[in-house]
Amino acid sequence: MKTHRHAGKAGNQMNNNVVDLDDQMLADFRDEAHDIINSIDVHLQNARGKKDPAHLTAIQREVFNLRYKGKSVSAPLINLTSHRLADYVTTCKELNEGAIEDIQAFVDKIQSLLDGDMTAGGTDTAEFVRELPSKRTPDIDPAWLKQANVEALLVIPQRSLATILERELAACGYRSSVTQTSFEAIELAVRTRPDFIIVAKTIDELTGVDLANALQAMPKTRGIPTAVLTSDAPNHPSLQDLPCRTAIIRKGNAFGEDLAEALARFNIT
Repeated sequence: MKTHRHAGKAGNQMNNNVVDLDDQMLADFRDEAHDIINSIDVHLQNARGKKDPAHLTAIQREVFNLRYKGKSVSAPLINLTSHRLADYVTTCKELNEGAIEDIQAFVDKIQSLLDGDMTAGGTDTAEFVRELPSKRTPDIDPAWLKQANVEALLVIPQRSLATILERELAACGYRSSVTQTSFEAIELAVRTRPDFIIVAKTIDELTGVDLANALQAMPKTRGIPTAVLTSDAPNHPSLQDLPCRTAIIRKGNAFGEDLAEALARFNIT
């Protein structure tokens, strides 16, 4: 009997230690994140008076630092916001008035999260991320993308290819976010519930076929339309294990037609 009591006490002590460690890590992250956000804010203020590319470079560095540190703690809303911010600044070419306004909105959102509850709680994370600023695309009004309220998740390792696809989608009035990894794609699909997902056939440890099957298998994501971007013909053996509902978008001359067909098939207008 004593052995059971001692084991129970040891188990409780271990749980308490884990909780204490988690709380300490979260507190440390909060302090570090405050410093990072303050630094970004300073660069934004300086950029308003002087268009120096060094400010954008510094902001990009700080944003990626925030993303890296956030991965070690449970702060889903901040991590979602910092992912969107990193996605934004990666494609940002200059700190013009619009970009400064958008990045400031991200900074203010993260600051408010740091000053309050950093957990998701009862927040609808999908609605939360859709309220964040849209990436700016040449000749595309961000307000139009927000009005359309259609969001795509692109799982594309090659940034140049992702940029081309984003421009095509923006021209249709669709917002998009990008991830280069299959595992992050699963998390983002669950938390942000995009209207559709486009995955490259070749990603990392998981292929686009693997990812499509994983998304189809999970109740929370099986209803999200998914397409695989590939250089192969639709009847290629490497695509035979795709779920039947998955669309195929071929690179090259057939890209535009396949994309339009996939969107029509998904009933996305």
